[in-house]
Amino acid sequence: MQKGSAVAMAIFIPEKLGMAGAKALQIKRVLSQLDDSYVVRMPLPRQRSAQWLPDFLLQRGQDWLVIAISEASFASLAEEQLFGDAQRKAFETLLAGLQAFAADDVKPDERPLKKLVLMWQCSTEQVQYLMARWGRPYGVVLLSRDAFKAGGAQLIARVLEPLSARQSNAVLVRYFPETHIHPIATTRRLFCRDNSATLQQYFLDYDQEWAAKLDLEQPQEQEASSKDFALRLINGVAGSGKTLIAVSRALLLAEMHPQQQVLLLIHNAPVVADIQAKLARMRRELPANLQISTFFAWARKQWKRLYQGEPHCVSSHEALLAIAQHRRRWPELTQSSSLLLEELDFINESLLTSEQAYCQANRAGRGFGLRERERLAIWGLYQAVTDHWGEKAMLWSALPKAICLAPGHHRLQKAGHILIDEAQFFAPSWFQAVRLSLQEHGSLFLCADPNQGFMKSRLSWKSVGFEVAGRTKKLRRSYRTTQAILSAANRLLQHGTSGDPDDYLQPNMAGMEPGLPPRWLHCASMQDAIDRLGNEIHAACSSAGVQLNDMLVVYGDRVHAASLYAQLSRRLGADAVWWFNNTQTRRRPPKGYEKQYLRMSSVESATGLEAGVVFLVGMESLLSTAAENGTADDHEQKAAETEERMRKLYMAMTRAGQALVLLSTEPASALLSQALNHSGRAQVRKTQP
Repeated sequence: MQKGSAVAMAIFIPEKLGMAGAKALQIKRVLSQLDDSYVVRMPLPRQRSAQWLPDFLLQRGQDWLVIAISEASFASLAEEQLFGDAQRKAFETLLAGLQAFAADDVKPDERPLKKLVLMWQCSTEQVQYLMARWGRPYGVVLLSRDAFKAGGAQLIARVLEPLSARQSNAVLVRYFPETHIHPIATTRRLFCRDNSATLQQYFLDYDQEWAAKLDLEQPQEQEASSKDFALRLINGVAGSGKTLIAVSRALLLAEMHPQQQVLLLIHNAPVVADIQAKLARMRRELPANLQISTFFAWARKQWKRLYQGEPHCVSSHEALLAIAQHRRRWPELTQSSSLLLEELDFINESLLTSEQAYCQANRAGRGFGLRERERLAIWGLYQAVTDHWGEKAMLWSALPKAICLAPGHHRLQKAGHILIDEAQFFAPSWFQAVRLSLQEHGSLFLCADPNQGFMKSRLSWKSVGFEVAGRTKKLRRSYRTTQAILSAANRLLQHGTSGDPDDYLQPNMAGMEPGLPPRWLHCASMQDAIDRLGNEIHAACSSAGVQLNDMLVVYGDRVHAASLYAQLSRRLGADAVWWFNNTQTRRRPPKGYEKQYLRMSSVESATGLEAGVVFLVGMESLLSTAAENGTADDHEQKAAETEERMRKLYMAMTRAGQALVLLSTEPASALLSQALNHSGRAQVRKTQP
């Protein structure tokens, strides 16, 4: 883990130990002398769990040490007490707990966990006496506070003893289950070439675990440390584990605070459906106080609480028809109806309520400029379209705005902890609706990838009311994908994005799986591309041993989605394809969670999804030479088009874990060809009709 200081010190998880008391802070000062190969964990109490837990577990690789603190005095332990003593009984209970801790999972050829008790009220000489009487019979090491403070870091480093890989993994799974990653939740398993009978185990790395456990404070400490709410931002490259962190933290908070509501919001339905499917296979049930939802599914419920009715939001097709009908009154508006709809959404998402406010609004990053008379015309169009439906219907973007502007926010369902994944896609009105739904002194946890933010508005966290300075953790290592795939995607992104460091996060590719470069398949027609796609999927299943669950098809606007779905279903079998954009299977797979499916999603809704093998088809509008040249005449708009296209392409490519296949009916653009060649020996093939 990279720290701000020049000298790397031991990693503490959770980072803040204030809620553990003054002794814990003194222990942290001593153990901080260890280098960052050491991890000091504090076990967290679990709901419905009565198991005894020590104060700390110290780890360095497969070396472990269990640490407990005792307040027992020497007098209470040195001699037999006639009527017993509370300190003595507490000490015996502690030693019995230590002795039993993880002792039932030691095989004959394995060592038991090394265990140490810090005797906080005893001198070094007294501890030497107590060691023979208490330490050896229970198999623990006793250490005085003075000896610990004088050279505890070095002493403890010498006490550490190695466990077997099986034991080390078992300790993490049993006592830190939030770090364990089920194999179905990661693409890492496809990198494994181990043919042994043991099952591969996967865990959050130290940075990910550290981030997931930031500010896990009890309500009273949280109230004392925050005037409004606790805020944390995790900025991470694609595949750095942001969703894993968010889900792990949400489950942990729900278990730690069973009386508080925990809400995990994600901007698109396919990711929520995918997470729900994986959790259904991984766990018997979710905590009753945990809700995982798309933003708009949650917002609809909040709107209903405020307005006591059912909101009707029009489709984009209906919205475009209304714009086409009313725009004739303002001939100075030469933009397309689609662009005008985006501008009306911008008005709603920015919580603008007057013509003057809109005329003064900062539109940086919108991709096209507007003169004052054009702004006045657009405001007139906005009012006309809004009045077109009256109270019967509204734009989707008006839903969160209506929540923010409504009276009676006390009727909103409040959550003690709200987590947002893919936060780079949230609009200002969305964030404001979230803040209104957060309990006083609650916590807000954001996960974002600035490299994927292809929204038109170039927002800053400060502009939406979040002071993230000193509250941000950056994750630069990708565990999902290979160096070859990330290198190609990153090269495209660097070409198309601005120089603003807040808009781009440089990944750290050191130590990544090299992998094979993306494969480019030039097809004679779209039907040829679909046929070839079916062949590739069949070959992967039959010869490479890849399962349907390990594959994802991401499609663009050049392919007819229903036809693609029908042809893949005929090739692979009925109900073998889970189409995330089909209304019937949008939230649940066609035949339940136990069946294997090839997942299929549009590029617009693929953010947050992942698979070992990903196929991109029908995305010529992002891949071709014509796309590279763009359609806009205005320089600012053309630059915005390029940036949006590159961010989408980066997002689509980095869904892949082990293999990426791009199928196109048009030649690759020069930039894409360079990126593929730069990532390794490009695999380019041409199919015949």
